[in-house]
Amino acid sequence: MSQFIPTPNHFGWLDWPNQRAAVAATFAAPTFSQAAPQLMLYGSDRKDIFLYRAFKDVTGSYPSYPAQQIGDCTSFGSCHTADLTQCLEIVLGDQEEYHELSTEATYGLGREVANMLHDRQDGCYGTAVGKALTEFGVVPRDVVGPYDGKRAKEWGYSGVPADIKRAAAEHKFAYSTLVTTLAEQDAALDNGYATFTCGNEAFSMQRDANGACAQDTRDSWPHCMGGAWGRVTISGVVYYVYAQSWGANVPSGPTPYDLPNHCFLVHERVHARRLAQKDTVAVAKFNGFQRRPLPNNWTYSGWIG
Repeated sequence: MSQFIPTPNHFGWLDWPNQRAAVAATFAAPTFSQAAPQLMLYGSDRKDIFLYRAFKDVTGSYPSYPAQQIGDCTSFGSCHTADLTQCLEIVLGDQEEYHELSTEATYGLGREVANMLHDRQDGCYGTAVGKALTEFGVVPRDVVGPYDGKRAKEWGYSGVPADIKRAAAEHKFAYSTLVTTLAEQDAALDNGYATFTCGNEAFSMQRDANGACAQDTRDSWPHCMGGAWGRVTISGVVYYVYAQSWGANVPSGPTPYDLPNHCFLVHERVHARRLAQKDTVAVAKFNGFQRRPLPNNWTYSGWIG
């Protein structure tokens, strides 16, 4: 089987620091440490965390997401993380049903936040789609239908139809905030908050025996992914779990720790560089960011699966 080679249609993050900083400034609290200072006391032990297991706890399996077809990675990273957030909230006591979310709707709404409607260029940035989750809300996939890149292109250019926008308004996330340091990331993970991350780092398309992909310093990906969805220490080195938007088994290779087959591990140094680009976003559905003890099967150390 030939190795997957990404093309421009597999990306879509716009590295616009001034614009994304302006949107982040409109968050109720711009950074996680400001949104939840009480949680910064947690995360120092850096125990292994497997938040992605919440998908199986709620649905019985990991999602089989399609590959993005245009430069709409920001909607994949944000919506897939919002999907996981739904599952996390349900396992931790929220009384609701899980519904996979429409990426096309979030893409169009994010571009509206970014003032990019009627711009023929594909793409968006993380703080804009994060703001869309709270300002406009989200739409269940079953309202819109299966993913369609042409629909994403249309809604990213012309805007989301009024009826879909009204449906989104019924399901708003409560908070989005930037995660900019490993301390914030660890505090978020230790309390059951997943993030999506945007940046320029490229990676190997083959996982090693530990499920990790090394940074490819010869290349650059302007890309948004789910991350961090977990954290694991291997031989004294901390890795974070990223989720790709390029379909099943991308990257290829082993999936220890019961990793979903679209996920891989990233070295903490690389993740720290990505956080420093200030376009990694944590989301919470209800009542802000609260201290939440996690189920044992998300946290026990040394588990391989």
